[in-house]
Amino acid sequence: MTRVHLLSQWSGHTDCAKCPVRDSALFSSLAPEQIALVQGSLDDLKIEAKRVLYHQGARSDALYTVREGAIKLVRHGADGSARIVRIIKPGDLAGLEVLSGREYDASAIAIGPVRVCRLPLATLDRLRTIDSGLGQRMLEKAGDALAEAQLWLAELTAGSAPARVRVARLLLRLKTKPGSTEVFRLASSDIAAILGITVETASRVIAAFKRSGVLTPPAAGSYVMTADSDRLMQEAESRAD
Repeated sequence: MTRVHLLSQWSGHTDCAKCPVRDSALFSSLAPEQIALVQGSLDDLKIEAKRVLYHQGARSDALYTVREGAIKLVRHGADGSARIVRIIKPGDLAGLEVLSGREYDASAIAIGPVRVCRLPLATLDRLRTIDSGLGQRMLEKAGDALAEAQLWLAELTAGSAPARVRVARLLLRLKTKPGSTEVFRLASSDIAAILGITVETASRVIAAFKRSGVLTPPAAGSYVMTADSDRLMQEAESRAD
């Protein structure tokens, strides 16, 4: 039994036909008969909020597709520091290190309740023999992840933009799906860890957005909140005088 099974609830084998992110998932082009050959080895896992899916430095043995909720990738430094390097949303892949045989280079932690599909390495290898185009799609997904990481570096953690601008940019990237008015809710400490600002500054900016109606406070226990996308975009594009 692997660590992931100890920290999650196994909900049976994934039913790909009913997957809410089927169109954007890695296997979107596979025919039903192709998926049927390996579906018995695709695990449907439910992860509780704040629980760890896998740890930084652990041997990579599976790839994960997020079906519901969001996961933060946290990289720990030798000095004990922790930095959130990416947010994995529905349809995205976590654990891409498995494609190159590397250890996981960050810990994957559920922001709220999360549902993922676990794809063991052996299953991936088998699928590559079934579908010759799968390898190319894996490379495309890896490229998308690299591009997203570069955008995070350029738009969120680098440069001299005010904290208010960078928080707005982050919130736009936290939309639950394209075109949605809902964004995943992060703790102020998480926002600070992503942007390299103080927790106090992150709290102050979020509170100001709520007071002005840019953000609608979430319901108790909810991990999403409503945002005024137009005003959030204006904030993200503004500059300090």
